[in-house]
Amino acid sequence: MAAAAENQGPAAGGPRGAAEAEADGMMGLTDLPGELLELILCCDVLGAADIGRVSCTCRRLREACQPRGKVWRERFRLRWPSLLKYYSHTDSVSWLEEYKARHNAGLEARRIVASFSKRFFSEHVPCDGFSDIETLGCPSHFFEDELMCILNMEGRKGLTWKYYAKKILYFLRQQNILKNLKEYLQRPTDQQSFLEGAVLIDQYCNPLSDICLKSVQAQVDDITDKVRKVLRTKNPRHPSLASKAVLSSPDICTRAVGQGIDLFSSASLKVSSNRKGEVLIPEVELQRQVLDAMNCVLYEQLKYKGNELDYYNSLNSYIHQVLIRRTGIPISLSVLYLTIARQLGVKLEPVNFPSHFLLRWCQGKEGSTDIFDYTYIDAFGKGKQLTVKECEYLIGHHVTEEFYGVVTSKEVLQRMVGNLLNLGKRESTDQSYQLLRDSLDLYLAMYPDNVQHLMLQARLYFHLGIWPEKVLDILQHIQALDPSQHGAVGYLVQHTLEHIERRKEEVGPEVKHRSDEKHKEVCFSIGLIMKHKRYGYNCVIYGWDPACMMGHEWIRNMNVHSLPHGPHQPFYNVLVEDGSCRYAAQENLEYNSEPREIPHPDIGRYFSEFTGIHYLANTELEIRYPEDLELTRATVQKIYSSGKE
Repeated sequence: MAAAAENQGPAAGGPRGAAEAEADGMMGLTDLPGELLELILCCDVLGAADIGRVSCTCRRLREACQPRGKVWRERFRLRWPSLLKYYSHTDSVSWLEEYKARHNAGLEARRIVASFSKRFFSEHVPCDGFSDIETLGCPSHFFEDELMCILNMEGRKGLTWKYYAKKILYFLRQQNILKNLKEYLQRPTDQQSFLEGAVLIDQYCNPLSDICLKSVQAQVDDITDKVRKVLRTKNPRHPSLASKAVLSSPDICTRAVGQGIDLFSSASLKVSSNRKGEVLIPEVELQRQVLDAMNCVLYEQLKYKGNELDYYNSLNSYIHQVLIRRTGIPISLSVLYLTIARQLGVKLEPVNFPSHFLLRWCQGKEGSTDIFDYTYIDAFGKGKQLTVKECEYLIGHHVTEEFYGVVTSKEVLQRMVGNLLNLGKRESTDQSYQLLRDSLDLYLAMYPDNVQHLMLQARLYFHLGIWPEKVLDILQHIQALDPSQHGAVGYLVQHTLEHIERRKEEVGPEVKHRSDEKHKEVCFSIGLIMKHKRYGYNCVIYGWDPACMMGHEWIRNMNVHSLPHGPHQPFYNVLVEDGSCRYAAQENLEYNSEPREIPHPDIGRYFSEFTGIHYLANTELEIRYPEDLELTRATVQKIYSSGKE
């Protein structure tokens, strides 16, 4: 017992003070070898604040936690692992400063996201609504990373945050992609890869998807390797079997050929290079072997095919989807086919053939202007090789020689975007309108003074009731380009100005109290999961009126008068599981006995959380329907608790 008492501490006889214990702990740490000390400080149980406090205790620990050292780098990696791809191992980086910058970017991102719901609940985010983001004082990839963190939050909460984070991220990425596209178009033609152009279009229309040129190229390279394997079985000495390093270097190839050097023990490399630096196989028979091997791999082994059954699906135009689904339309399959062929030394060229995009393969002198010196390849038709006459049979009519000519990468992109434009015009849904907006942006990035497409963009924004100020700017630009458009321009200017004036006159949001006498017939409340009795769709209520508030034409077209209660009954604004928004009569709705989440893109605009049975209105929606939340909770408890019993 005496010994134990002695071990407890000095003369006071009690346990030692916390300060002394901490000092001993620091002494113990500082006595450790440097590598072991770093290992301890890199432990994931320590936070940034812990490292900051440790570094203030003594010189040894301050040196161990130096801003450019391993400890702060590991802290950064543990917190934001996806950001390390932006740094090189050779970079001299102050990881402490990077940590602070990323932390501050996160705070700024959350502040902006939180402000969007309050500012833009009643309207589409205006064209100047992103001005705060365009003037960010932090690296854009830090800001984007925080938005991705919000989008990846687990659970069914934070729906409004996710909704606006998605909109902001969509805008940011599209701005960056548009910048990359403009840089691409400014390059010399021989430096514009067809595959890269297709990827840029794909990225712009799908900015939230993980699409990058590197990964697409890797998939194309994998197909190319498969073609080489088939070639090897047919012709072990084929020059396309050269190593990638050699074939990718035209200088090595041409120098070797010029000196008669055998680059391989098994074969002489018979290649040449053109002005673009592409390594080409000059002999037609050797080229034919490549194309035969390509057809074998693409259409027999990998089962690529033209999508005849679902031709007008926009996925057919996106190169990453073509690689995933192994189907597409003529132009997307042609870009893939041409890219593989060129990697194997066969020069194919794009042909802007009407109604059916083709490739051409020269059988005569390179650069020949005689259309009969070429064989035409239909990538949509499993690589079938066609004569001029067979090309005409393909589309069912004669065409002039100009349609057999080669086109530039910009013209290929123009046709790809034109296809997407036509798809966007086919339907009147939110999804098709977005596709139309995206494809117009792309087209006008390539041809900013095209009056026809500028007018289409102005009419689209006018029809959607969004961005009236931008509509006026577009119309002013059209008038300057083509004064003959003054009639159409004047009509749109007048109605756009009227829209702006009406918006100025709008008062605050209408507040609907359930306790009002005129609302006594309203049976359902905001956030309830409903089912349509007639059409069977599942939906969630996000608004209601005591009677039908639509115009006479809508009431007549929807045959509302055929309902037993006609238009004189409550009507509900509902978000439907198919992505549409509808206005449904009360007598057509019933409680859903098996409530589930509604996968609607606008769900976060109105609701903050899904409880598993119903949705909780966000702050902005609750202001408009202040008494609905309690009624929804009471209704849910009554319906589903009784069902369980």
